[in-house]
Amino acid sequence: MKSIITLIIILLGVSFTFAQEVTLDDKKYQVDDKTIWSNGTDVTNALNEEQQQKIYNLAEEKQNAIKQIELEKKASEKAKKQAEKQAKQLKKLEKQQKKTQKALKKKENAIAKKAKAEKQLAKAEKEAKKAQSKYEKLSKKGKLSTEDEAKWLKKIEKLNAKVTKAEKKLKKL
Repeated sequence: MKSIITLIIILLGVSFTFAQEVTLDDKKYQVDDKTIWSNGTDVTNALNEEQQQKIYNLAEEKQNAIKQIELEKKASEKAKKQAEKQAKQLKKLEKQQKKTQKALKKKENAIAKKAKAEKQLAKAEKEAKKAQSKYEKLSKKGKLSTEDEAKWLKKIEKLNAKVTKAEKKLKKL
């Protein structure tokens, strides 16, 4: 693509350095600065002032049209490059937005996990406290046999282990 554009620019540049070809009254003339050529011979002095002026004006119009086309091409290329740059920037911003959303979601998940762990810890502590108070209440009244006391101590131990486990889990988060 770049090679095609440079080739076009080179060809346009070459056309400016060579004579402009102009057709007037079905005759082809080549205009080079202040010299008018026809079939390879200089006819500047052979033409009257009015014909020379018409030929010069046609050559100038043609050259201005070529310059206008070149300017339009440059503007088109510039607009295309700008559009590509904006598309690239938009893509970059979208990628950054996705990355930010992913990080936000990760933080939200971490907060939810921590809240769940805190809830589990509170529940485990409540159960352990309740079991401990019930054991102490029954023990004071003397209503526990040795087997029941062993069962209650085992139950309290399991609940305390559950509390310890919940605390460790919460510390990890």
